[in-house]
Amino acid sequence: MKRRAIRKRVMLKPESYGTPEDNFPRITIRPEQRHTITSPNQYKKIKNSDVYFKTSEFEKTKNKICFVVGGGPSLNNFNFEELNGYDTIAANKSVEYIPNPTYFITTDYTYFLKASLTIEKIKQKTSQTYFIANMVPDYMQVKNGNVVDVRTNLIYKDLYQYTGVITSNLGKGFGDNISEFSHGSNSGHCGIQLALLLGYEKIYLLGFDLNSTGQSHFHQSYKEHDQTAFKSRANEYSTTLLNSLKNYKGTSEIINLSSSSILATSPHISTKSFSDVLQENNMHYQAPTIPTDNSTLDNLMVVGYYTVNTPYEKEAQNLLGSLNRLSVSHDIIGVETLGNWQANTRFKAGFMLDMLNKHPNHRLLYVDVDAVVHSSPDLFKNYTCDIAVRWQDFRWRKNECLSGTIYMENNERTRRICELWRDINVNEGNHSNRMEQWNLDTVINKMKADPNFTYKNLPPEYTMIFDSMRGMYPNVIPVIEHFQASRRFKKDVNKK
Repeated sequence: MKRRAIRKRVMLKPESYGTPEDNFPRITIRPEQRHTITSPNQYKKIKNSDVYFKTSEFEKTKNKICFVVGGGPSLNNFNFEELNGYDTIAANKSVEYIPNPTYFITTDYTYFLKASLTIEKIKQKTSQTYFIANMVPDYMQVKNGNVVDVRTNLIYKDLYQYTGVITSNLGKGFGDNISEFSHGSNSGHCGIQLALLLGYEKIYLLGFDLNSTGQSHFHQSYKEHDQTAFKSRANEYSTTLLNSLKNYKGTSEIINLSSSSILATSPHISTKSFSDVLQENNMHYQAPTIPTDNSTLDNLMVVGYYTVNTPYEKEAQNLLGSLNRLSVSHDIIGVETLGNWQANTRFKAGFMLDMLNKHPNHRLLYVDVDAVVHSSPDLFKNYTCDIAVRWQDFRWRKNECLSGTIYMENNERTRRICELWRDINVNEGNHSNRMEQWNLDTVINKMKADPNFTYKNLPPEYTMIFDSMRGMYPNVIPVIEHFQASRRFKKDVNKK
């Protein structure tokens, strides 16, 4: 039976999160500047739901090992499905990638301004969710059953949705009980502290790179200023964690699984490989039945994204409906608008790189969300090339590179394409008059210098534009048809 995987993620802007009274505050984070809170109604009546402050000790786990998963670039190309069946503590964004995380933890109140899953969605896929409130600064207080930043009277009023809120008055080290819960100013540090209190004998750290240079995270989902802000504090996070490990006197063994991590330089923590851990614990990963050849569509993943709170949400539903009817595996996500239509389209390059990392065992077929898949994309059975797009002659432009449908193998060459494509988009800026597909065309031409690089021109039925190309190919039956919603919605999106 054909394997079917349907994945859908939705990220909501703060103002769309439930009723107005339940909104996350809008907080602007700028490196080396004070955070700006733009939500003006902090004294609005709070929803009549109590925040559960976790003060009792955790029941000790019956399992011996767990994995605490951060966001470092050492997790590039990591197959998160290998964690299926094992206890996991997901810090921040990693919760979206782990199939069935046991715990979710964060100390970042602004996390859901950057996330792709709402707290409701996270609660559906995890057993327990915890927010760690850093109460070390004197401006952080608990008032009337709520965590409050008294500098600005910011009430952390959505915390009732977590399994529990832990108030932390310890900024370093590791505590022996919940009243001494240590936050370390970092969600990964919180994850280790939670694992210790749960009583795991062996605690394995994944994605704890903590490097201040290079790539900040394995995913491409955080905006540039978020990545910059993390790098500016990476040395602080690593110093705190290294000192905490140095002074830890408990019986649990904490093991780093990244050779590129700053932790690998410390004599106070051992470093191993993930494969070694599986072997020594007699852990056997049952790989999913995804064929390694291209003879079927079982290793093909249709991917795409839409901007939430715009008309593209409705367009995405049409695409999702067509994919569901055909039982085609897909991962269509919602993202917050970047401010204008041009910026939203330029997000495509980074998105594709993220999808290549997220689905390492799949070929990717990118489709714009204002399209519909009419029939099974059987062209891609026994299909081999690094990338395929449509080059189309129009009366207004010859040899136009169309990026509404993109086929990609999952390899180092396609990752390189996405990196180069992303960099050109970033350097030009989001207000450039150049189209992102022109930059893709530039990159493909550059890649032709590699003798191992292969590409193909997609047939018109896989990139059919509903009016202009229908007229050019009246006898061609479209498989993927694009409806050019930007003609109708571009102005509305640019106003947001």
